[in-house]
This record gives sequence, structure tokens and C-alpha cells, in this order.
Amino acid sequence: MAHFDARWQRPETLLAIFDQLSDAVFFYDKNLHLVGVNKSGEKLFGLSAEEMLGQPCSALFHVASDTPLDPDESAYVPTGALTLLDHGREHRVIVRSMELLDEQGRLEGLVATVTDLTERALETDLDLNERPGAHPSAKKYHPIVLRNRMVAAVAGAVLFCLIAVLIVSRYWTPGKQLAPEEKRLVAAREATARFNAMTPAQHIERAKLALRPGAASDAIMDGLRHLKVIPLSAPEAGHAKALEKDLTKAANLASAQSLIDASSNGDVRDGMDKLQRADAIIGVVMRQYPHDKDASQLSSTAHASAEQLAMRFPQEFASAETKLVDFTWEKGGFGTVMMANFTIRNDSPVDVADFKIRCEHYDSSGVVLDQNAGTAFGIVKAHATTRIPNVNMGFLNTKSGNSRTTKTDCEILSLKLASQSEALSSTR
Repeated sequence: MAHFDARWQRPETLLAIFDQLSDAVFFYDKNLHLVGVNKSGEKLFGLSAEEMLGQPCSALFHVASDTPLDPDESAYVPTGALTLLDHGREHRVIVRSMELLDEQGRLEGLVATVTDLTERALETDLDLNERPGAHPSAKKYHPIVLRNRMVAAVAGAVLFCLIAVLIVSRYWTPGKQLAPEEKRLVAAREATARFNAMTPAQHIERAKLALRPGAASDAIMDGLRHLKVIPLSAPEAGHAKALEKDLTKAANLASAQSLIDASSNGDVRDGMDKLQRADAIIGVVMRQYPHDKDASQLSSTAHASAEQLAMRFPQEFASAETKLVDFTWEKGGFGTVMMANFTIRNDSPVDVADFKIRCEHYDSSGVVLDQNAGTAFGIVKAHATTRIPNVNMGFLNTKSGNSRTTKTDCEILSLKLASQSEALSSTR
């Protein structure tokens, strides 16, 4: 607006123009709450500016149900030729709006102008009736008529720009930055609006992008979200169902891949837990798709990662993957010694040996009567199960030996790697 004389840019001059406009002018912030209105806007609804400021657009613009709306316009700001309802009165109006965008193209505000066709018609009738002897064709005012369409368009644009400059200068704070939370809310609202405006065909195209090799889990979940909103009655519903199965498989494999990748980031037990979860997910996919190459390849990757973890932390890995799967015991040494037979399974890729085991004896009420501990000398190969018999677990106390126990529990407390075993040199 640099080519205008400076006096036209004075706030008091713009305010005067703003309040003298015959059209109602409303200024909304980015959340569509009213922050500015001129005198004609107050007259349109019969309310003062103080009563209207802060109200949402929907609180003022009540549109008649039979008024056709342009489907391309925002659902929050009705535009075009409309019928507004105001306390039982109907106003036939024309609503025009202009969005105010920031440097990134995001909505920061909106200016709406309302021409009240009903009010103008009433003023014309009153004017003709109040002038005695006036001819029906007589006019009280002599408006300026711009015959040249180009000139008329330029004049209208200049007037609208003046209004925008006035509103921005009066209500807008230059350089004001949105808070991070406000930015997130604005971005989320814009994303939701774009998502809701998409057609079934567009949703399918977006979902196909998630099937690209190497797609991240977030992208796949977003693709599934696009497919779930396609109505069953839509022609694309069959295609969407097939895509949903493919994306679900891809989501499972991506989840398993993420667990495998993260298995080396924590301690050995956390890594093993992640690998076990990944293996379970891969197993589900392979049962559904027995010949799926991606699932088979990922299963091999999981096993390789487990072996690498075992090589880095052999003893810790073996301790977590070695289980006491069965045991029996009897009294020896004339009823004074606990003699046990242990069956041990080693699910790790390393050989283990020399298992320190503790057993607890309980009476019928759950009270611990006695504890025994001993070492089962022997070697259990990788991915194998071995029975180690006749392990001397030490003396039974008098109370435990003479009491009728109902339960005995045993657990492995520690073990050694086979390379450190005393099994061959120990006398038992």
C-alpha cells in the first residue's frame, strides 16, 4: 500500500472507513472466534460489539436449513448467497470471506463481509413511502456507477485491502509467534481437514505408499488408517480389504524388525526379551503366509541377532536361556541326604555346565521346612536337553526328614560355560 498517501493509512482514518461501511465486516482469529466488528455488523444482529466479541462464528451465523451451501467452502464459515436467521427474522445476505495466512501459508485469521439484501430492500421501500408525492422511480441517493468492469474490480479490491489493513493494524500483533502447543493444534486441525476431504481413491493411493520396501511402522499404520475410513459400500472397498491384509502383514514384520534392531541397545536380558517377542510375531506371520520370503528372511535375521548377542554376552545369555525342566529326588544315606536327578534344557547357542541349584521344601500350609543346595556337575550342549542324575544336595534336617512335605521347588542359581567346567575333574 506504499503508493497511497500516508494520511489514508492513519488508524483513525481507517477506523472511520471501517465503521462507515454499509456492509457488515467481521474479523475472526485462527480459531474462528470474533475479534472485530464494525457498526454495520452490530446493526445486522442488533447486538453491541462487546456482546459479540469472542463468540464463535456458529454462534452468530445461523443459516436456514433450506439454504444451499457451496460444498467447497469451509463448514465453519458459510459463504455465498444465504438466508440468516436472527431471533425469528430472516436476512437474505451475501457473505464473502478472505483468509489471512502466515508466511508458511497457514491460517491466522479471516475477514468476512456481509451484504444485507433484505435490509437494503426495506430501506428502499421506506424511502419511497416517506416522500410525499414522490414518483416510484425517484431516488433519494445518487450512487456512483462504475461502467468499466476492470475499474470496478480494482476499486473493490482496493476497498477490501483497506479493510484488511485496518483490521490487521487494530487487532493483530506484528511478529506474534504461536506457542508450540498452539502450533500443534493448528497443524492437527489442518491435517484432519485434509484427511476428511479425501476420496476413497485418494485414500487407497496413500495406503499404497506404505507398501514400499523399507516403509517405517508409522507410515504403515498411517496407510491402515486411510483404508479403515473407506465405506463398505464404496466401489473401492474390495481393493481396500486386500490392501489392508498386505499392510497388516507389513506392519507385523516392521514391528519385528524394530525389535530385532533394538535388541542390542540394552542389557542382554532386555535384548533377549525383544528377540523372543520378534520371533513370536514372525511365527504368526509365517503361519498365515507359509511361503512368505520376507518373513523367512526376517526369521533368519532374528536367529543371527540372537547368536551375536550370545557371543557378546555368552554367560549371561546362557543363564537366561537355560531352564530346569524336570527333577525328582529321594532320601539317601539312611534318610539323611537329599539325592536329586535334574533334567536341564539349554536353548542358547553355547555349551554350559556346572549348575548350582537350590531346592526348598514346604509343608501343607506353605511354610518352608528346609533348604538344600548343591552343584550338578555336567555339560549341556547348545540347543540340547540333558539329564544329570544322582546329585548330592546335602543333608536334610531332622524336621524336614521326619515331616510329610507336600511340595518341593528347585531352581538354577548360576552356571558356567562349558569351557570353564569342573565336570571332568570333580569327584562327586
